[in-house]
Amino acid sequence: MLQFDDLKLFASKNLRQIRRQQLKTAIAILIFGSFGFLTVEYSNKDVKTVSNNFGIDCSEVQRYKKAKLYEESRRRFSDVIVHYKVEIFNQEISNVNLRPFLNCLDADDPYLAHVIENEMLLKPAHNSSEYNLEDPRKKEMINNNQALDIMEMVFKNQLKNGFFVEAGAADCEFSVSLPLEANYGWTGILVEAVPGFFKHCKRVNRRSYLINTCLGTDTHPSFMEFNMFSTGYVNDETDHMAMAGFSTDPKSEEDVYTVQCFPLESILSALYNPVVNLFVLDVEGFELAILRAIDWTKVDIEVLSVEVDLAGIMMKDSSVHMIREFMKSKGYQRFTHRNDTNPATGRNQNDLYVRNDIVQKYDVVQLPEKSTVFREEKFNL
Repeated sequence: MLQFDDLKLFASKNLRQIRRQQLKTAIAILIFGSFGFLTVEYSNKDVKTVSNNFGIDCSEVQRYKKAKLYEESRRRFSDVIVHYKVEIFNQEISNVNLRPFLNCLDADDPYLAHVIENEMLLKPAHNSSEYNLEDPRKKEMINNNQALDIMEMVFKNQLKNGFFVEAGAADCEFSVSLPLEANYGWTGILVEAVPGFFKHCKRVNRRSYLINTCLGTDTHPSFMEFNMFSTGYVNDETDHMAMAGFSTDPKSEEDVYTVQCFPLESILSALYNPVVNLFVLDVEGFELAILRAIDWTKVDIEVLSVEVDLAGIMMKDSSVHMIREFMKSKGYQRFTHRNDTNPATGRNQNDLYVRNDIVQKYDVVQLPEKSTVFREEKFNL
């Protein structure tokens, strides 16, 4: 059983300071030979009945950590993996893992970063690997309005080998970051919670990290109810539905599963806090909650492309105005994405936010719309 003992605490305090070339050796000495994992099988129904973090008291964990009571903590707490299976859209069964102990850790905890890096992140495909795309046109810059704006309006087609985070990556083909990766050598992290989409992501051969999770709305890891089919209708007068997202409709309980979400800075910490040249946030109306949960003193994000047209529809404590005011308070200037009207809502779908120093560095100005863009019916609202 994986115990929270003095060796783990030593690793937690010191592992992030070890040079990258020493990391595997340190892990083998400090962790691999000393710990194992206890996996507990649950059903989704059983998971829904558990409301006490599976018996792990986070206040007690934090108390022991602060008091450095290593021996007592070793006897009291275990990093248990709670495991259950889901079947979505009548497709093959997928696995979901929950680790309640991680919910008790701060977003920047070194042990949490170690777990994400070594047990959750899938490494990028080699740069020489061919993409396995259902539609090869999706990797072309001209066919992605958001990618065009990022390179033409902000980086002036200069930035190569940039780094991105795309949350709500879906199948990793219908993706803002794919043209940047394919044409400018960018890499990054693709975050997707739906197991079926994530399996498709693995087949695409993206040259970026993959992680089957969601960005959280808390300042620490947390369990959240996630509707694997749709977070709800776009409005009461249309049949258009949003994609999968945090659960808002109690009538669709059969599609709702418990998942574990992680703060953005936790995932970035697992890769040693890179500069994020672009953060794409498309989470079906809960964008403001995720933005609020970020510790902006611990991340370095230059540009964001944020879906805003569902603000206030799925998450009631949100609106386009609230998102814009929040980003302004964090030192970002808003620009309008070109050719970006969503026919399902009649609104501009995404906002482009550029940090003030980047506006000055690249002399960013609003560009007029142009219409020579490949169009297809979007499944991503």
